[in-house]
Amino acid sequence: MQRQSLPNRGPIGNRILIIAGESSGDLHGAALVRELLRLRPDLKISGIGGDAMAAAGVEIILHASRLSLMGFVEVIGGLREVFAAFRRVKRFLDQERPDLVVLIDFPDFNLRVARRARRRGIPVVYYISPQIWAWRQGRIRRIARDVAHMIVIFPFEEALYRKHGVPVTYVGHPLMDRFGTLDLEAERRRGFRELGLSPLYPVVGLFPGSRASEVGRVLPVLLETAALLRERFPRLQFLLGESPGLDRAIYDPHLADCAFPVLRVRTGIGPSMAACDLALVASGTATLELGALGVPMIVVYRVSMLTFALGALLVRVPAVGMVNLVPEKGVVPELIQGEFNAKLLLEHCLRYLTAATYYFAVKSELGGIREKLGKPGSSERAARVMIDLLHGAAERPDAAQTNPGPRDPAEDRNLDG
Repeated sequence: MQRQSLPNRGPIGNRILIIAGESSGDLHGAALVRELLRLRPDLKISGIGGDAMAAAGVEIILHASRLSLMGFVEVIGGLREVFAAFRRVKRFLDQERPDLVVLIDFPDFNLRVARRARRRGIPVVYYISPQIWAWRQGRIRRIARDVAHMIVIFPFEEALYRKHGVPVTYVGHPLMDRFGTLDLEAERRRGFRELGLSPLYPVVGLFPGSRASEVGRVLPVLLETAALLRERFPRLQFLLGESPGLDRAIYDPHLADCAFPVLRVRTGIGPSMAACDLALVASGTATLELGALGVPMIVVYRVSMLTFALGALLVRVPAVGMVNLVPEKGVVPELIQGEFNAKLLLEHCLRYLTAATYYFAVKSELGGIREKLGKPGSSERAARVMIDLLHGAAERPDAAQTNPGPRDPAEDRNLDG
């Protein structure tokens, strides 16, 4: 997709506030920022993000690790940090007056930021849509009111937003910027070489998620299952994918009494995932990453009982793993909440490891994932949309004269304190 920038009829802004609150958002945000700065080296980009965004050139005003929460109950426990972060963002909007606000996923926080920015006459672009097609579809009314432009990564999202009158551009999934032209077999060989793994014996990857609460609930069961597998297959190799956004000490207590070797890797996606023959993975972006690499997997998911009960009333999708949602069919098994235990997980692992027909059938199905994620270049396409918005902002009246829209007192509660 090629976009022609609007003609320059006035001063073009160069200040962007960008907010990503999770590990995957940090990676996607970093790729986006690199493209923004390549196209407009004069941009000054500040925001909430992690190490990847900082390395890409973002002035970090608050590290995203302080907001890495999951679930209704878990968020309540971290409300103090959330309130502090929101107040920090409000001060930034008031004092720095950025020319554009870029929000990446993280909807419970970011949609409130969008409202604040809109009231100040600052245009908002939302990159990587909240999953309104899965739950809380009523949020689309807030998006239509507060967001100047949605940039979506799945084709079905574009039609949904157009139906509701929201300006939207589909750019494809940013994973394809890394995986679109990747030689999977060469990446696998590189993984063995760089990690010191043997290509003679299967590698089982353990990926317990990117949040501390996830790791605490998921990793013990993964390690228990790995111990059972090790008893049956002494030559199995185990790899633990640690989130770069989490302190390594979070994993230490779980591994302290581990009676078999586990290779700890913090490099994220790429060779470490490609080296896996099988993955046990917490629901999240990692399921798509593994799917794009053609790695058979079992998706697991566990939150607090209250969070799960509330979610069951609201969620409207047949699966939790994006690797099953994107192709719109159950490609890999999922173990959710009570079903997620070492006994059932072991059964699914044994089916993969002992039934070659089943294993390669799943691997073949995963081969179509990359085609459904679009073409490489999504980060550049998203950056061009944002730069066009900056050009367009120069043509609008002064922000102080912009109509902020009606106030909704009901929405001023919670984080607006």
